[in-house]
Amino acid sequence: MALPLLPLSLFLTLLVSALCCGGGDADTLSTGRLGATPDVMDSPYPVDDIAGGRLSSGPRELTDVNGLLFFVATDRSRGAELFKSDGSDRGTLLVKDLRPGPLGSEPRELTAVGNTLYFVAHDGVHGEELWRSDGKASNTRMVVDLRPGTLGSNPESLIQLGEHLFFLAHDGQSGIELWRTDGTEAGTALVRDIAEGPSGAYPSPLVAAQGRLYFFVDRVLWSSDGTTGGTVAVKGIDAPPGVIVRPRALTEVNGRLFFFVSYEQDEDVPGGPSTLALWTSDGGMNGTVRLRDIPFPSYDGPLRVRAAGNLFFFVTSFPDHGDELWRSDGSVLGTFPVRDIAQGPASSNPRELTTMEGRLYFSAWTPEHGDELWRTDGTPEGTVLVKDIVPGSRGSALAFLREAKGRLYFSAHEPGKGHEPWSSNGSGRGTSRLEDLAPGAFSSAARDFTVSGRRVFFTANERGTGAELWARDVGYDFRVATRRLLWTGDDEDTLQSIPSARLIQDLFPGPGGANTRAWTTRGDTLYFDADDGSIGQEPWRTNGTPEGTVLIKDLRPGPLGSEPSDFFVVGPRVLFFADDGIRGRELWRTDGTAEGTVLVKDLRPGSGSSQGEGTPVVLDGFAYFNARDASHGEELWRTDGTTAGTTLVKDLAPGAEDSSPRALTVVGSRIFFLANFPGLGWELGVSDGTEAGTHVLKDIFVGPVGSFPTSLTALGSLLVFTANEEEHGEEPWVSDGTEAGTRLLRDIWPGPSSSFADTFTVAGDRVFFAAADPDTGREPWVSDGTGSGTALAFDVQPGPEGSYPLWFGALGSSVLFSADDGTHGIELWRTGGAPGSAFLVKDIHPGPAHSEPRWMTGVGTTALFHADDGINGAELWETDGTRPGTRLRQELAPGQLGSFPYFFTRAERKVFFLADDGAQGIEWWVLKLPDDGG
Repeated sequence: MALPLLPLSLFLTLLVSALCCGGGDADTLSTGRLGATPDVMDSPYPVDDIAGGRLSSGPRELTDVNGLLFFVATDRSRGAELFKSDGSDRGTLLVKDLRPGPLGSEPRELTAVGNTLYFVAHDGVHGEELWRSDGKASNTRMVVDLRPGTLGSNPESLIQLGEHLFFLAHDGQSGIELWRTDGTEAGTALVRDIAEGPSGAYPSPLVAAQGRLYFFVDRVLWSSDGTTGGTVAVKGIDAPPGVIVRPRALTEVNGRLFFFVSYEQDEDVPGGPSTLALWTSDGGMNGTVRLRDIPFPSYDGPLRVRAAGNLFFFVTSFPDHGDELWRSDGSVLGTFPVRDIAQGPASSNPRELTTMEGRLYFSAWTPEHGDELWRTDGTPEGTVLVKDIVPGSRGSALAFLREAKGRLYFSAHEPGKGHEPWSSNGSGRGTSRLEDLAPGAFSSAARDFTVSGRRVFFTANERGTGAELWARDVGYDFRVATRRLLWTGDDEDTLQSIPSARLIQDLFPGPGGANTRAWTTRGDTLYFDADDGSIGQEPWRTNGTPEGTVLIKDLRPGPLGSEPSDFFVVGPRVLFFADDGIRGRELWRTDGTAEGTVLVKDLRPGSGSSQGEGTPVVLDGFAYFNARDASHGEELWRTDGTTAGTTLVKDLAPGAEDSSPRALTVVGSRIFFLANFPGLGWELGVSDGTEAGTHVLKDIFVGPVGSFPTSLTALGSLLVFTANEEEHGEEPWVSDGTEAGTRLLRDIWPGPSSSFADTFTVAGDRVFFAAADPDTGREPWVSDGTGSGTALAFDVQPGPEGSYPLWFGALGSSVLFSADDGTHGIELWRTGGAPGSAFLVKDIHPGPAHSEPRWMTGVGTTALFHADDGINGAELWETDGTRPGTRLRQELAPGQLGSFPYFFTRAERKVFFLADDGAQGIEWWVLKLPDDGG
């Protein structure tokens, strides 16, 4: 076939583009198929930096409509709106600004029907309603205002059946019911008011099969052809007395339906354990039958199911085995575990279930290979590993597996590269990395792979641009000319007067977040727990760089995770509690390496756990903590990080009873704590680390009731706390470590009523806190540890109502806090402690609205916190305690999303914190401090 002649200028452009940008490494090329067309895939390229700079526009809901890609993205000025793209900068455009201003219309549930895109959006006038678009602004309009006014009908569960779109909506009269539309106002109608009246039937989920829709209303299976008369009940699921029936995971497989029913015992009715049963249906009453009872999965969450060919696949456990892959052909004999991939009681935890060409592809874990890509045809011999991307037991932590036009796309983690995009035709040789989009160890976490036209689009992260839209040409051997945004690296900070906070690593790829719950610092390194989506919650460390962010050790091999907690530093090591799946929750230590991460001591041999409640504290090279062993209940222990140096301090409640010491607080050379003392109840205890020096300090509430001391806080050589005794109620107390020196600090609310003093925060030589009295309500107070030196700091909202101060944070010898003065809303305040000295630092969200400043944390001469100014959402702010010195430090999530940064933790010249930029979920960020510490 003769090729058309090209103009010389165009030929040279294409030639230069191919020479400069095309090709790629051999392992990035694929001999797979896109449909039936051989393809050579060129390097991916960023389509457009929608949000600008490091902000993530977070493209999501990528949807192909006959070769045109639609997606939702967020920018700084318009919020979340509908965009379209042909894969080029110039062809990536806002479809229409449905809600002018920064709020955004928040489009969702993008659904293609023919050449039309349907979606749900809020234009700020009509509430959430159904919209349609063909990609032109003039043809982007609301289909119908089902519920006039600002409440909206809130359409959901959009699904195509034939040439119509079906969905659930609430019109304000019939409750949530089933509707259909042909895209016109006149052609939009209620299918049937199943539960007549305003309560609504809430049909769910909507599944298409054999030209009809199927769904459940409560525990009854229904069917609909889209007409009122053709919407009928198929069969109800009988519920035995005292049993709650919950249908789940309705799925169509080649015209047949499968679903689960959980039979859960009512808590108020005695009976047997809950059970799970697999059902199948041909759409008729007699053909809807209970197939067989199966075990519940080991892991909580939605049931994992998928149709592939003529089989229904699902994940659950079976006796003496963990969660594995099952299959069913609709018969009893044809329903069984496919293969025990992780042999024995361990779980292979199949996930990311995806169908391609009649086979099921998924990620599964084995001790030999870790978490890698597998496939199955439903037989044991046909269930095989596709490729061991990272040889050895670590695995590639596969994520975002998706089929698009005859190929698989996913992200996989390789050492030194992070999570990067891969593609596969289903064979080992045809499985290769597309490109290392984020140079070095930083993860691009490519996701939402969608083929539209001749390109595969996806969302990916880059250090310089955040999460933006990327594309990869399919069927060409040169790259389409488009703007390439470069990763600027750390040197970018030298171009700015103020260092910027940066995402360290997207540990749990995508918007899920790593679910961090515990951490500590040692030197400039942060130790913490995290879930990368593959091996469960395990111990990690970071120095604030992607390369320095590593899994310390997989203490519990497999997907379950050891769930480390309560990290604390003793000398050169970090100690923590974890469950390795064999010994229960016990004490471990680490030097930051896998080899140096070992069990300190199995205090309670066997599978039982020794860890008690409360956070350990360190005094003179020993850590003190609450634990139990085989002979004693929860008692006070101490450790120097060695087996021999881990000993019981004292059995305060002799025998198997618990004294449960907690709220451990170091003051000078002693530790104060709350414990349940026999005959005295919960009272204040003290310890010098010896058995003889560990005892109850004072029976504040005389008798067995206990005074329940709380908010234990060190103020120099004194302990300040709150306790409740009958005469004065719950009030602030002080102790010098002796019985005589343990006394009521001040009866702020006189008599048996309580001031409920709490949030004690030390700044300089005073402690600040919130308390209530009958004249001023709940306001900020200050104390030097004496009765005469305990006074109201400021009556922020005059009168008995109170300003309800919260989030106290020290800044030098003063404190910052949030409070509502009745005029400015909840805003940032500061007090130096002298009565009447408090003042409003800044009305961040002007007027009576609230900025709600939180997590005020001093870092040198300034403090970091988050606040919402009404424009940018809850973002990273800083203050030096003055109005001019209080400003937005950095916007991490575009528009009004807000990143909600929190848990600011200093480690030498760095501050670590958690935040959600709207694209990566809640992950760790780092901010480098200037040399002056401010």
